[in-house]
Amino acid sequence: MNKPAVKIAVRGLSFYYGDHRALEDNTLDILAGQVTAFIGPSGCGKSTHLRCYNRMFDLYPGHRAEGEVLMDGVNLLDPAVPALTLRQRVGMIFQKPTPFPMSIADNVAYGLRLQGRISRTELADRIEAALRAAALWDEVADKLTEPGTALSGGQQQ
Repeated sequence: MNKPAVKIAVRGLSFYYGDHRALEDNTLDILAGQVTAFIGPSGCGKSTHLRCYNRMFDLYPGHRAEGEVLMDGVNLLDPAVPALTLRQRVGMIFQKPTPFPMSIADNVAYGLRLQGRISRTELADRIEAALRAAALWDEVADKLTEPGTALSGGQQQ
């Protein structure tokens, strides 16, 4: 029987929160069509490692990755790979809600912007519609420019 091909190859991955090194020289292969689990104690770097796959750290000043994360031979850490295109292919689902470090409106609009150009009017209408559907509009209509992290845990969901 043939061994599955390598889908993701991690080579020498290190990650830094400012000057603090959270990952050091991670190297592994993830095979196509196989289930891979990251198991370890809290705080050992599992989520940090996975966030490198779609460059979530790009959103936070001072965070950086070194090394390579190759998916189908393309280095996902290469700045020439557009982050928005990358995040369309490599999604993340978090255990707890994790708003992006941007306004409430920008958090809601993020997915819409990934889909391409949209007029400001349509964007505003769709943000309002989404917040109404989530029964949040009345609570946040006058706070749309505030950080998404200012929402309560329940509102973030």
